[in-house]
Amino acid sequence: MNQLGDMTAFAKVVETGSFTAAARQLRLSSTMVSKHVRELEDRLGLKLLNRTTRRVSLTEVGALYYERCAPLLAEIAELECMASQMNTTPRGLLRVSAPLAFGAARVAPALADFSKHYPDVTVELILTDRVVDLVEEGFDLAVRFGDPGNSSLITRQLAIYPTMVCATPAYLAEHGIPATPEDLARHNCLTQTTEQFSRQWTFLGPDGRSHAVRISGNFRTNSISAQLAAALRGQGLTLQPSHVVADEIISGRLAQVLAAFRAPELVARVVYLPGRHLSAKTRAFIDFFVAQLAEQP
Repeated sequence: MNQLGDMTAFAKVVETGSFTAAARQLRLSSTMVSKHVRELEDRLGLKLLNRTTRRVSLTEVGALYYERCAPLLAEIAELECMASQMNTTPRGLLRVSAPLAFGAARVAPALADFSKHYPDVTVELILTDRVVDLVEEGFDLAVRFGDPGNSSLITRQLAIYPTMVCATPAYLAEHGIPATPEDLARHNCLTQTTEQFSRQWTFLGPDGRSHAVRISGNFRTNSISAQLAAALRGQGLTLQPSHVVADEIISGRLAQVLAAFRAPELVARVVYLPGRHLSAKTRAFIDFFVAQLAEQP
């Protein structure tokens, strides 16, 4: 049953005054338009149109029916137009999830700049180091590091960030400065609850040799911000993105170790739900953010 198609055909016959003209505007055959109107009348059990070889006119009930259905069809057309515009012009609410430190340092400024270009988009940024459920929690996209998790999500790489191992000068003075990655086995290493860097750190030596080191410590967290806070209190060694600890290194609050060895890299990705029709607001922000990150150190 194609109720909407039947109503549309009926209304178009009324507005054009003939089945032929209605068929031309709807890009259907006259036979198909006639079939739609007939099925509508059969379903209602009423005669809506008087047909002669020369003209078409409304019955009394047909006039009443058209009076009510025409505004409905106009509203549906307006709704479809609005939906189409939302898929081509960025507008509406954009909900984004991002890790605490990266979200504050990179995502929030990007969203502020994005809003200047797209004032019809309202932004809601939720900063959390846990992995959110895009569907259940209503997010358009999320920024994640390492394994994106749910394999059904679409992922796009944003940037690759170098990391460094560092600790406070006081900690290093008390426990010694590691000369090789293997020395980390004797240190208190602050670790993550995520699988990527929770038990092993892998370094590339100046000779090109890989050094995979099992690490352990007395502090684990899912937040690099919390891990950094613990390191700044002298609790142990931390593996951090270079841009996160740059100011701490410059100020002397933290000191880098193993500088001759290339620490593992962090891959930032954006994840979003699969589907043929990605909303304009989501597509626009992802493209905007990728371009902005490419310009940053």
